[in-house]
Amino acid sequence: MRGVANYPSLMGYPWTGNSLEAVAFDMDGTLLNSGIFGVRAIELAFEELIADGVLPGVEAVPGADAIRGQIGKPPIEFYAGLIPDNLAHRARDLHERASHHERSLLRNGSGRMFDGARELLVGLRERGLKLLLVSNCDTGYMDSVVETFALDDVLHFRAAAGRSADVNKTGELKRGLETVGAKTGIMVGDRFHDHDAARANGLWFVGCTYGYGGRNELAGADALIDDIRELTNLLA
Repeated sequence: MRGVANYPSLMGYPWTGNSLEAVAFDMDGTLLNSGIFGVRAIELAFEELIADGVLPGVEAVPGADAIRGQIGKPPIEFYAGLIPDNLAHRARDLHERASHHERSLLRNGSGRMFDGARELLVGLRERGLKLLLVSNCDTGYMDSVVETFALDDVLHFRAAAGRSADVNKTGELKRGLETVGAKTGIMVGDRFHDHDAARANGLWFVGCTYGYGGRNELAGADALIDDIRELTNLLA
């Protein structure tokens, strides 16, 4: 299914006729295709820690689908969800190892944005929209992604909501909207965290079916897209 959820095309979209000021984006599964290089980075981290003997009882690396199912969650929650409860104290070790490999893979060109994602951002900025990037990742990972794809050239605000247990996506989105002086806009993402942050800040929500959350998580979206490039027509 392409196009709108809950709104027939003849009626337009819920923002039709409104003056949009901002578009906020999640990163992984929305703009960044982390399902390949990100998964590989985590596999490498597991392989190393298993070889070092610091994950007793863990004999195999989690499957790619299990890893992708965690993408979009805050870092500690992400890694804790991949290991037994009695090894939860090793979540930070996994995070540090995986982050090292993520940076390396981004540097060697293994990382990719979804086709047309950066061009979309450039086009929206040229239309005068304020662009925000709010992700549950940590600061180092976001810095690496932004540097690799020169995103600071097109973004007006960015925040890594996973940098501390004291912050969250809802609060960082609120801070971003205040920073750019926007009151109306859309949040684009693939997980329930994005939907919840949008609603809490009075934004409409566009769900990305090609991401990692699945359609069930996107059931309350104002619109669904199967490709990031479809956003251009939704905002026309």
